Amino acid sequence: MQKKLNLINTLLFLALIFGFAVAFWILPDASFSEQENRSLRTFPAFSLEKLASGEFSDEINDYFADQFPIRDHLVGMKGVAELAMGKGENDGVLLGRDGQLAKRLFDVKCADGTVLSDLDAFDPDHIRAATAGINRAAQSLEIPFSTLLTGRTVDIAASAFAYPDEYSKALLEALYEGIGAEVNAVDTVPMLRALYENGEYVYYRTDHHWTTLGAYYAYAEWMRSIGMEDEIIPAQAFEKQTVSTSFYGTAWSAGGMKMIAPDSIEFWTLGNEDEFCVVADGTELDGFYSTRYLSRKDQYSAFLDGTHDVVTVTKKNDEDRQTLLILKDSFANSIAPFLAQHFDLVLLNLSSARTDFTDITTRAAEYQADAVLLLYTVENIVTADKLEKLR
Repeated sequence: MQKKLNLINTLLFLALIFGFAVAFWILPDASFSEQENRSLRTFPAFSLEKLASGEFSDEINDYFADQFPIRDHLVGMKGVAELAMGKGENDGVLLGRDGQLAKRLFDVKCADGTVLSDLDAFDPDHIRAATAGINRAAQSLEIPFSTLLTGRTVDIAASAFAYPDEYSKALLEALYEGIGAEVNAVDTVPMLRALYENGEYVYYRTDHHWTTLGAYYAYAEWMRSIGMEDEIIPAQAFEKQTVSTSFYGTAWSAGGMKMIAPDSIEFWTLGNEDEFCVVADGTELDGFYSTRYLSRKDQYSAFLDGTHDVVTVTKKNDEDRQTLLILKDSFANSIAPFLAQHFDLVLLNLSSARTDFTDITTRAAEYQADAVLLLYTVENIVTADKLEKLR
């Protein structure tokens, strides 16, 4: 009897292995993972040079990992197993109170151009180069210049995790110590952290962005910093519409924690949205919000239609408004509808792989800007090299 059981187990194991192998070669390669919101590795090009250096082997391993059958299900199972063992995180994503997720490991850009993968750290020389770029841009401009550097979830929601925040504090201190007095540097992290600790929904639980409420608080803080406090539109003046209760963001995708409940997304409107003309990379949009994304995985792209190099927002039949030039990443997309109530906007994607927008002085003159705002997340400062090129 025991021999039969052993034989059955062996046959089942071989059938499983053989089945996965056959499925791997029969199923077509996927180019994109909706669950992880990223492109997947396709079969790498072969060369003797890559084979000799070991690069081809690394690429093949990545290819197998990305194209393995039922990969999404296995990622979820791994996440559950890691949490069951009491680790409190999976793949560098922390699980905190009330299902709060936060990425803690990043690919750290160094001043010498190298990248150190999956670290909870930063390169001080790289941060100094970034703040030097900010100061250089401020000195070269003859119009008001502000920065609004948005915190990472691990910075804002620190109280949700049983995890030390020394690196977070040191990073923020290094940033604001390096920015010169000539820059209107708006630090929203303490305010948003206090609001979060008070139970306000200012950052998504499964994503790295601030919520519409968090964007509103940042808008009001920046307006106060430039002396326009009396013009801040009260939160109660907006109609708040919950447009999704099924949003799973980037932290959920990276962490594989499938048991976490989704986020909700709100649009805040004043009823005058049809008075604005929104143009993204030369194409006029239907307004501030693109509802087609609400049926997709990347629902945050409903704000300003996602990633574009150049977005302009003007108010029809109003030629007297000042123009605010915003050097930005995706955090700016959900604050733009608030700022557009006061300024014509030109939003330039500083993270663009196609166009270099780091020459702020030239861009400000090109768009006849009256003021410039650098709205950029701390995560991108750590992982990219755009700010050190500002001029």
